[in-house]
Amino acid sequence: MELVPGIAVHFIQSKKFKTNKITVRFTAPLSLDSISSRMLSASMLETANQSYPTAQLFRKRLATLYGTDLSAHAYRRGQSNLVDLNITYVRDEFLSKKNVLTSQILELLHQVLFTPLSDEDGFEKNAFDIEKKQILSRLESELEDPFFFAHKELDQLFFQEESMQLVPKDLISRISEETSKTCFSSYQKMLKEDQIDIFFLGDFNEIEVLEFLHKFPLTGRKSAVNIQYQQPYSNILREGIVRKRLGQSVLEMGYHSSVVYGDEEQMAVLLVNGLLGAFPHSKLFTQVREKEGLAYTVSSHLDLFSGFLRLFAGIDRQNRNKVRKLMNHQLLDIKNGKFTDKEIDQTKQMIRRSILLAQDNQDSIVDKYYLSTFFGKANLDTKTLINKLEQVDREAICEAANSFKLQAIYFMEGAE
Repeated sequence: MELVPGIAVHFIQSKKFKTNKITVRFTAPLSLDSISSRMLSASMLETANQSYPTAQLFRKRLATLYGTDLSAHAYRRGQSNLVDLNITYVRDEFLSKKNVLTSQILELLHQVLFTPLSDEDGFEKNAFDIEKKQILSRLESELEDPFFFAHKELDQLFFQEESMQLVPKDLISRISEETSKTCFSSYQKMLKEDQIDIFFLGDFNEIEVLEFLHKFPLTGRKSAVNIQYQQPYSNILREGIVRKRLGQSVLEMGYHSSVVYGDEEQMAVLLVNGLLGAFPHSKLFTQVREKEGLAYTVSSHLDLFSGFLRLFAGIDRQNRNKVRKLMNHQLLDIKNGKFTDKEIDQTKQMIRRSILLAQDNQDSIVDKYYLSTFFGKANLDTKTLINKLEQVDREAICEAANSFKLQAIYFMEGAE
């Protein structure tokens, strides 16, 4: 239901879990100019606020609320920047005092969102500098992970849109330039302009919650966000190579597909990814790693929000061309229908299991409801998804596989 224009409240009533979960999700159009400030804002929100001005005091307060957990993080999905604020706490049913904890949690939510730790210039500088230093340190350590580095480098080769190409070094530079003032201004803009979805998963008195929410100083806004990214296929193959002092090399291949989340072919492309490299029985693992012994690590990942299939492997540098041909050949085999009925059944079983397991995960349930605002509830119903999965036949899998075309290759050559 709409609280004010651009701000929606979603109640997902359930007694399945011992905890209630509240998620406040901010969604804005993807922009390189705001990624760093949103990351820092999320970190500030979960650390302290005016009522509890140190991390120690804030955590102590959460502990008094029967071990309530609060976290925030920023991330990208398709062409959108998202920031989630999550609060998980024990349901009143399991407490000696009834109908008191939710009101305290809502008061805490108000404090976190509307009275962050700030002064007349912006976020409180000392706390801000600490959070900034920690984020930079984390990113620097992630740069040491060869696969993380290679993933980002392949992104830069694959994507045509500049906002989709952000590499860690650029992000580090942008975060370094942020000040407590610029970051706080960005957060104020989030509160005024972002699409906001507030999810209540668990056992809630909807009338009381809505009465409390109407006290929040939130104003209407026009939101036009797109959580999908689509780019045309280019017949120009983009390649990149770099040498690093590593014990192994990393080969990455990016394939373009016109199929994205919500399309009729969605389940078929999921099956292609499952047959190819997403599971232990997949072709990349059984053929490239087990049979040929050419990879330490090998897998595939499909991003349905951008039509991007990533194949990656940790290999010895002298095997680059051999592995590249062999990995591409596994996809070619699926395009030509060279897979067994047993492999189809195994893959359907694995995907079916992941769909069913999502029903037991609070984050997955919230995300499903969020996606339903874009794609409709019927398309995300568990039974509907499983039925669509079961109906995918060999011909549909081959057709989906043929939608994937090689767009970019990146090789990180390990050198002693």
